[in-house]
Amino acid sequence: MRHPLESISAYLDGELSGGERDDFVAHVGSCGRCARELEEVQAVRSAVRSLPVLELPRGLIPEADAEITPLRRHRGFWVGAAAAVLAIVVAVAALVTPAPAPLTADDLASRFGARVSLDPAFGPAKVVAPRVEQGLSE
Repeated sequence: MRHPLESISAYLDGELSGGERDDFVAHVGSCGRCARELEEVQAVRSAVRSLPVLELPRGLIPEADAEITPLRRHRGFWVGAAAAVLAIVVAVAALVTPAPAPLTADDLASRFGARVSLDPAFGPAKVVAPRVEQGLSE
């Protein structure tokens, strides 16, 4: 039996496709060895992620000092502000725009009637029935 040990990290990172994920979960559910390995990898990953982030002193790695880029924060604030402004613009436009005048059948006939009457496709329908000759069979 093939143990998908190389798929554990991909599974934990959400990188497996639907079918691969289903196969992996089914295998881990029936294989004690792989279930233990999955638990151990999860424990190691959570332990590493719980370690504090250390800031290195300047000058320790000279190449890293030149590539410091500030983090962008509060991007969600600007997206929310833009959405609020857009909602206000739409609401004001809806309040200011006058309602359209109602259309009647006479309005439509006066606007489009002349065009329809000139179109040959809208003329009287011609029905052609096939002519069946009856012959006497001998």
